Amino acid sequence: MSYLVFIAIILALAWWLSGRRAASLNERLYLRRRGYGGNEQPEPKPQISRDAHLLGLIESLGDLSPFARERAAEELGRMCESGNRDARMTTALVKALDDNDASVRRAAAHALGNLGGEEAAESLKRRIEIEESFAVRNVLQKALGKISAVREAPAEKLPNEEGRHETTDGRQPR
Repeated sequence: MSYLVFIAIILALAWWLSGRRAASLNERLYLRRRGYGGNEQPEPKPQISRDAHLLGLIESLGDLSPFARERAAEELGRMCESGNRDARMTTALVKALDDNDASVRRAAAHALGNLGGEEAAESLKRRIEIEESFAVRNVLQKALGKISAVREAPAEKLPNEEGRHETTDGRQPR
């Protein structure tokens, strides 16, 4: 009798573990299809336009998976850091600051710090007053500091076609 109970427990445990693995495999498959494969080598994909990539990332900020939302915010932050800023990013990232997952809020704050701008700064200030997570609050402060440093820094002087120096914002230096 105890032998049958032991076998029933083993079978129930095996069934439970296989169910968890299947759910995990389903989630991994879903994330891979959305472009978040992890450490695996990505399959070669046809080139898509920058605009389509941007719209896909903005759409992913509303995804069901917090991991997908976090990865989308991180990718938008990398785009901003590399100079590929777009006004459409601001609204989506500001909305992501109110996400219920702290990792998504952290990634959105970092991306807004890279994006810069008045609307981003105001949203970061608003969020820092109500943020409960210390880690997210730290990133919010760093992002605000980055935006203020960019505002206060003198514009870089570059030579124009005529050899005269111009600032990066188009003004003539004094």
